[in-house]
Amino acid sequence: MRRLIALIFSLLALSAGAETKPPKGVDATLVSETGGISAGKKFTVALKLRHHEKFHTYWENPGVAGVPTKIVWQLPEGFSAGPIQWPYPEKTMMAVHPVHGYERDVMLLVDITPPAEIPSAKVTLQATATWMACADGCYPGKTSLSLELPVSSESGVDETFSKARQEIPRALEDWDAKLLSAVDAEEIRFRLTPADPGSTLPGDLYFFSSDGQVSSDQPQHVEQKDGSYEITVRRSEFGPKGKATLPGVLLSKSPLGKDGPRFATIEAR
Repeated sequence: MRRLIALIFSLLALSAGAETKPPKGVDATLVSETGGISAGKKFTVALKLRHHEKFHTYWENPGVAGVPTKIVWQLPEGFSAGPIQWPYPEKTMMAVHPVHGYERDVMLLVDITPPAEIPSAKVTLQATATWMACADGCYPGKTSLSLELPVSSESGVDETFSKARQEIPRALEDWDAKLLSAVDAEEIRFRLTPADPGSTLPGDLYFFSSDGQVSSDQPQHVEQKDGSYEITVRRSEFGPKGKATLPGVLLSKSPLGKDGPRFATIEAR
């Protein structure tokens, strides 16, 4: 495992020169939800990742291997960028290691807040994006992107952003998530109880740890018990210590609740 991590860092060290060649494994573009912006009015842009066949990139917590996609912004004076709004992840493989990432094409949304006054008629947003794209091998990617937008109160809206927002996990309303194991226990157990105890429980659950407490290459045990789920996972030896909560994303093959999505954020306490 330590040799695998050393390999990842070696690949990262090579990424400084990665943008001199066409990126392998993924095409990255910077797009805006609106065709123009207004002073003081927040708007949304996205790093759009189109994966080549058999390739994947990584979620905010990749698991036992991999590197999450990052965006470093160079914005005009007075502008600020929020964090990446991560779509729900997928289970995928890096060699023989189960990891958390994206095989499907995704849009990584970021909110941009402009200042109360914009002195120019147009602005240019610049960003440096880095990622790791893996298939049979892994290839670090790095590219400089720019997006020019007019300062205008009238602009069209890119409807693909609405679809992208539907892939961002939200909290499970009225579900109870209780941590059953002790802090730093090697085996982590937690219980999920739906708001309606009589409701049909979704099937085939998988938990993605967002802060790295859970190992991605160990099996998860899910047991239905008295209208609840009890989920047992293995703690990662590289994860944070002393945590009294367990945040992450729950993914199911069926809706979580009536007419709900198949994915949601939870935080067991």
